[in-house]
Amino acid sequence: MKIKKRYWIPALIIIIVVVVGVISSRSRGEKKLPVTIEEVARRSLLATVSASGKVEPVVQVKVSSQIQARITRLAVREGDRVRAGQFLVELDQKRYAAALENAQSGLRAARAQLDKAEADFKRIDELVKRGMVSEAELDAARAQAELTAAQIDQATAVEKQARDDLSKTVLSAPMSGIVSRLNKEEEEMTLGSIFQEDVILIIADLSRMQIKAEVDENDIVGVELGDTARCEIDAFPDTAFTGIVAEIAQSAEISALGTQEEATNFDVDVMLLDTISALRPGMSATVDIQIDRRDSVLAVPIQSVAVRDRKEGKPVVLREEPERKSSRQRAEEIRSGTSADTAEVIRKEDLVEGVYVMRNDSAIWVPVTTGISSDTHIEILSGLEGGEEVVTGPYKALAKDLRHGTKITRKETEKKEPGQ
Repeated sequence: MKIKKRYWIPALIIIIVVVVGVISSRSRGEKKLPVTIEEVARRSLLATVSASGKVEPVVQVKVSSQIQARITRLAVREGDRVRAGQFLVELDQKRYAAALENAQSGLRAARAQLDKAEADFKRIDELVKRGMVSEAELDAARAQAELTAAQIDQATAVEKQARDDLSKTVLSAPMSGIVSRLNKEEEEMTLGSIFQEDVILIIADLSRMQIKAEVDENDIVGVELGDTARCEIDAFPDTAFTGIVAEIAQSAEISALGTQEEATNFDVDVMLLDTISALRPGMSATVDIQIDRRDSVLAVPIQSVAVRDRKEGKPVVLREEPERKSSRQRAEEIRSGTSADTAEVIRKEDLVEGVYVMRNDSAIWVPVTTGISSDTHIEILSGLEGGEEVVTGPYKALAKDLRHGTKITRKETEKKEPGQ
């Protein structure tokens, strides 16, 4: 029986559409995700803690006045070298010299009164023995002599105070060093308050310098006295200096980063072992404190280790109570795939660290236990044996695209032309 043309043409179109769909589906199913690969190998790892800070002398003294007066003479300029005991500053002495003269006059008057009171007491005592005056008058004379003696003590204390104030109008160098800062000029006033420091100048020993660095609270637990540090100073580019941790603060310094965020840091003094003649206080610097070292350990690139679903290795996001997090914590969340731009809510107990291993053109999720990390690699304590090929990038693949069993292919390295 002959089939009419109007029936077989639509049927042919349907068959073609189905075939094309099947072919397209197969083509999509065989598409592989291009990734970068690195072999798991043994290497030496150096764990460091990075911090920024300022250069300052190990020993420096702030010279300030304890009295209020006008500066009448300034014998040094900023940058001058001074020796211990050298004259530095003279303050107006008129007021304090007059106060000393007044105190000395009062002391002399008190001594004269004491001489008179003692003489009166002796005379009355003789008269009492002769029966010419009463015992009451003798007691009164004794009390007057004792009162005058107390006035002598008071006048002596006033004279000592006035003499001490006058001596404070001349300031000398408490140590040998360089005048690193001069805050006052001649004819300026000094506040002279013991409650508020009014620094006239600073003397520093520039032969011994240190970097006062601010270490994040999450890193301070790994820092110990005597740790070696690699120091970089902005004023000396492409030059590294060696330092040693000399002091660690026991209490934190809290500073506001914004309206709701705070940074909690600990001051760490890193003493520079190198002598740098051009170094100046206040220069900006960074330190990398070496807190641990491991030799010949299994290691993979840091970015290849991620926090994922324990069972399937899927990207996750944690939903927790709002909390203030440091910039370091936020960066770690992005690296580990637990930031807010990933996909699925999961409980903490269902999370595990792991890597994607390339096996038969597939990404296989392998949980691992990690140890210390350097700037580029992290130690693998368990989960890998060495020789495996782990996925190291790109970032989007590690953060979102990869799943357990995802088909992958090696990403071809871009070749650079000679001279580029």
